Amino acid sequence: MSAPTAAPGPSESLRRRSREALTALAVQFLLGMAANLIGEPEGGFAVVVDWIIIILHILIAIGLVVVSIRVFSAARRAGVGQRLAVWGIVVIAITFLAGVGTMISGSDWASYVMATGFLVAAALYGATFLASYRLAEVPQA
Repeated sequence: MSAPTAAPGPSESLRRRSREALTALAVQFLLGMAANLIGEPEGGFAVVVDWIIIILHILIAIGLVVVSIRVFSAARRAGVGQRLAVWGIVVIAITFLAGVGTMISGSDWASYVMATGFLVAAALYGATFLASYRLAEVPQA
């Protein structure tokens, strides 16, 4: 039997959730780039690969909406980074809607908004990650 582990503190929880968001954003970026590189294949195996990539891209986008809410919840419990986390939710929601717009209309501008949203969200979640360390520095009474 192993010794029971204590539940992670608020700073560790915020750090974990921020890492989840950053990891999901990185995977999302790579899938989006793969979909752009493949383009619209004419037929064969490339069509199957393209659809798999697009479906994974959509599923991770939905996951990012959930993760953004989890980061906000962790930031509230930790008492740091709440404003960053709220902006993270806003940016992820706008980016998600831009993705829907890209799928519906094929608009290059909506795709550009998606790319910009990725960069802004990565910066925001990087900031929440760093904010979790500021909380760890504050002595708990």
